[in-house]
Amino acid sequence: MFLEGGAARILVNADQRESGRARLSKVAIVKADYSSTDTVFPRIFDELGQDLLEKARKIVVKINLCDYKPPETGTTTHPKFLDSFLGWLRIHYGSSRVFVVESDATRARPDLISRWLGIDEIVKKHNATWVNLSKDTWSRKKFNGLKFHSMRVPDTVANADLLISMAKMKTHSLTTISCSLKNQYGCIMSANKIRFHGFLDEAIVDANTAMTPKLAIVDGIIGMGGPKGPVEGVPIRAGIVVAGMDPVAVDSACARIMGLNPRRIGHISKASAAGLGSMDFEACADGMPTPLPDFETNELYRRILKYATTMRTRSISWG
Repeated sequence: MFLEGGAARILVNADQRESGRARLSKVAIVKADYSSTDTVFPRIFDELGQDLLEKARKIVVKINLCDYKPPETGTTTHPKFLDSFLGWLRIHYGSSRVFVVESDATRARPDLISRWLGIDEIVKKHNATWVNLSKDTWSRKKFNGLKFHSMRVPDTVANADLLISMAKMKTHSLTTISCSLKNQYGCIMSANKIRFHGFLDEAIVDANTAMTPKLAIVDGIIGMGGPKGPVEGVPIRAGIVVAGMDPVAVDSACARIMGLNPRRIGHISKASAAGLGSMDFEACADGMPTPLPDFETNELYRRILKYATTMRTRSISWG
């Protein structure tokens, strides 16, 4: 349930509340538009604590360039949003090395998309470095995942002091939503990630286990709704930014804002069970808004599509 607490509302699991030992992840929720993004990040870090970045000498920002769509559609990282964030980093952490990264996908090549959107110029403006993770050097990381026994981890990501997932707030035809956890799935180096769609929830969890973000930022100023997200959906002007140091809590907050129950979203509940974070959170800054009905999903469509995808994919362990 939601409990009023000043500007914030708190979502607490019932058995934790009864025990009096609830330990909640803090999630900053800030009202915003693209004309005011310069004020968003100071507010976020005032809430989360600016010491998060003090010792970060190498910062990696994973953005979302999943298709050839302009930012007004809600599909891709908005250049203005990235510009404001990199500007904030340079003001406070000017000596840190900053990398902006994305990987190739089935039908998207981020090297081309970044030039088309002008993101490459923003990266240069802030003395950062662009890296296509699919072309990076790598080492193999072994771990006990839900599907993967090991994973190729790009060296740029592996050597980061601070890995940031900068995602969009979108619906997803297979995973219900696509926020910070799904964004990290894009760190998988292979362009042929569609072969993992038969066990996509597990693959998302394993990608986050191998490459865990320390900070999750979700841009919902213009998000995406509809059963055909995260690419062919409809733009939703939610006017909100969600951020925190726990990607499970951040995505749980996003799900609630989108009018959905995170406990019914496979990759979020599996990520929580895998110890990647908590679905219970404390909302700070502007607090939880009233859930938005515009983020329409279609569960029947999702189940049919997932069944068809599973039938095309051998469900085996990878790595």
